[in-house]
Order: sequence, then C-alpha cells, then structure tokens
Amino acid sequence: MTSFSGIWLPLVTPFRHDGAIDHSALHTLTRQLAPQVAGLVVCGSTGEAHALDEDEQLAALDTVLQAAPATPVAMGVGGPHRPRLQAQLAALRSRPLAGLLVPPPYYVRPSQSAIADYFLDLADRAHCPLITYNVPYRTGVAMDFATFEHIATHPNIQAVKDCGGSAALTLDLITRTRLQILAGEDGNILTSLCAGGSGAISAAAHIFPQRYTAMYEAVRAERLNQARAIFHQLWPLIQMLFAEPNPAGIKAALAHQGMIRNQLRAPMSAASPELNAQLVALIQQLEAETA
Repeated sequence: MTSFSGIWLPLVTPFRHDGAIDHSALHTLTRQLAPQVAGLVVCGSTGEAHALDEDEQLAALDTVLQAAPATPVAMGVGGPHRPRLQAQLAALRSRPLAGLLVPPPYYVRPSQSAIADYFLDLADRAHCPLITYNVPYRTGVAMDFATFEHIATHPNIQAVKDCGGSAALTLDLITRTRLQILAGEDGNILTSLCAGGSGAISAAAHIFPQRYTAMYEAVRAERLNQARAIFHQLWPLIQMLFAEPNPAGIKAALAHQGMIRNQLRAPMSAASPELNAQLVALIQQLEAETA
C-alpha cells in the first residue's frame, strides 16, 4: 500500500513567454523540490490543470516523472463526464503513479450516493490508489462522513485531501476510518498533524519546503514546541501566499527565487504588484532570520 504521509507538494505548472508549458523550468523545479518532500502532485488546482488540455497534462506528468524517478507522484484527475474520465485513466495506466487525486464531480452537485458511486467506479478502474479530494468551495458539494465511511471499504481508496472546512469531520476521518488524512488547507497543517493526520498536500511548501518537512518530523517525534515554532514562523507567509487566488502568490514567490516566470493562464492572473512586493519583503526577512 502506498504511504500517503509526510508533506506532498502540488506542483505549479510553469509557462514560457509564449504561453506554452515551460518543461525545462518544470524539470528544474521538480529536481530541486522533490528531495525535500515526501511526494509530488501534478495537475492539481495549483498546477492550473483546468487550463491545460489532456495532451499538455500528460506531457507535464511525464516531465515530472522523468525529473524525479525516485519520488512518489500523484496525478490530479476529475470531472463530471465519466467516459472522458475513464479515457484519462486508460491513458495514465502506463505511468508509474503513486496515486490519483480526485475530487467529486464539480458543478453538477451530485447526491452523496452518486458521489460514492463515482469514487467506487473509479477505484475499480484505476491502476493505483485514489486520494479523494474533499473541496466543497471548488466543487460545490461537500462529502458527508457517511460517504467517506462507505467508500473507505474499497481497498483502492486510501487517502483524503481534507479541505472540507470542518474540524469535526477531520477528527472523524482520522479516528473512525482507516483512510490516511492529508491536510489540504495550509493553515490547518499543524492542527491536523497533531490530531493524528498523516501529512499534508501543501501548495505553500513550494517556498521553504524543508521547513514544512521539519514541522512534520517534529510532530511525529512529539517535539511539539519545535513544530509550533516552525509553523508560527511560516504562518504570515502562508496567509500572504493565498491573499489572492492560488497559484498567483506561489508563482510570484517562485519567480522571485528565479525558478519560473511569473505567468499564469487565463482566466487566472498574476499576483498584483502590491502582493508581489509584500512577498519579496517577507521572503527576504525569513531568509535573513535563518541565515
């Protein structure tokens, strides 16, 4: 069974000046970040998967797999059109994936029984484990605990990216299911880990990824004062990175570090000049504090 624990990074997708995927930058970014985290996610919401066609998504995945052959990689898939999703699964079958990150069907707001059927059908067809992605503010529908309890009976459904917005649901998932619970909201990483969560899928961990891994390891070793100190230092940066729609802040920070161009695909837009300046100042301050 894949261990969905530790800090997983949902990679941004760098773009060239002409708007095409910058595979060279993606390769370099992956090679630099992969050794500092437990796993990578390609084509999540942070990766602007909505703006990539299917060939581009597969090409981005192949670049990451080539750049980090020793690192577990999960792929984001999803959507309300089941035949198209099944075709995606077939195309991915030849790739050595650790898992698939899958939200409920967006926009259509299905019933809980329909959500369960959706995940169980995918779990039957997938060649690797599923990470269910409970993110109601993106999909328009929240998954109930009873739905998680039902789908957890399938051996190919192994983890949850938890963006449900409910502390009670998080605790129920941790204490009452066998699923591995990964915090999906960066501000909830410490509380989720301390409650027994297995890790996090953290977009903010693009910046200072080693600190997030150190926080995870400190919790696991029950060095809670150390974990709190790390998280408290990171908290202002986490807030600033998401002050504008993700991944604008992440890409601005990575551009400041010289890793990628500060470019997003429409309908997303780059960070405002004000946020960009604030991020540069804060990152420089954090770098100086640990120099």
